This record gives sequence, structure tokens and C-alpha cells, in this order.
Amino acid sequence: MPFADNSFDGAYSIEATCHAPKLEEVYAEIYRVLKPGSKYVSYEWVTTELYDGNNSQHIEVIQGIERGDALPGLRSYDQISEIAKKVGFEVVKEKDLAKPPSHPWWSRLKMGRIAYWRNHVLVTILSFLGIAPKGTVDVHEMLFITADYLTRGGETGIFTPMHLIVCKKPEA
Repeated sequence: MPFADNSFDGAYSIEATCHAPKLEEVYAEIYRVLKPGSKYVSYEWVTTELYDGNNSQHIEVIQGIERGDALPGLRSYDQISEIAKKVGFEVVKEKDLAKPPSHPWWSRLKMGRIAYWRNHVLVTILSFLGIAPKGTVDVHEMLFITADYLTRGGETGIFTPMHLIVCKKPEA
């Protein structure tokens, strides 16, 4: 980043660093530009402790989320704090904000067959009339499939988009 070392009082990211192929490089740059004693807060998309890398259904769901959301590969919740510590941060707090008593985040993504069909017809008509750009129908289909993977990830508890981590750059 084109900023001087130790120049920011704080930093945050919301559902952004999951798109970084090399999270360690991102965290290292954030660490570099923060003033000593400053905090960095991030809201990460991660696999949870319930994810089993040997379970073919779990793998299918996570790969579906990665593909549909253009992610280079989801990290596990414990990798986030390891990477933060590796670049020098102190981890002040970590919490999955999706756990109860939180309302299930995936409930808004559920769409029944009738709602999907209605939306598909609308998108198809808008595309045919030239109101919606070419490719809109394909994007609609991809988003519907991705919403299903996200819902399955939430329902099974193997994925959360709400992993909070609060880091602090140590005092000099």
C-alpha cells in the first residue's frame, strides 16, 4: 500500500480479505501501516470447526461457495488467528457472530421453486427486451446455485461469513 509505516490509527475489513490469495501479505501490509497500539478488526468468511475435509458433501458445499463467490480458497477459522500472529499482531478477540442467539444468516438466501421460477421468468423477459444486459440469465442461475451452497454451509454449520477477529499491533 502506498502509505508510510506506522501512519494509521486503526483499520478494518468486512468480507473482503477472503478474496486475497495470500492473506499473510494483506495482514503484513495492514500491520506495517498501523501505529503501535492500534487495532485491526476483520469480519472473515471461513470454514468452522465442524468442517471435515474428508467429507465429500462438505467439500462440495465449500467448493460451491468458493466458485460462486470468486474465492481463491476458504480458510479455516483457526488459520486466521495463526496468520495474524505470524505477522506480529496480538489477537485480542475472536468470535463467530453467526452462532446463537444470532438469527440464521442464511434464512434470507432460501428461495423456493416458485420464487425462483418467478425471478427466472422476470430476468428472462428483461433480457429478451434488452432491458437487462446479455448474460443476466446466466448470472441469475449462478447466484441461485451459490445461494443454495451458502444456505447448506450455514445449515450444516461448516461455514460462517461472520468470523470476527480483533487484532492489536503491540506498543513499540
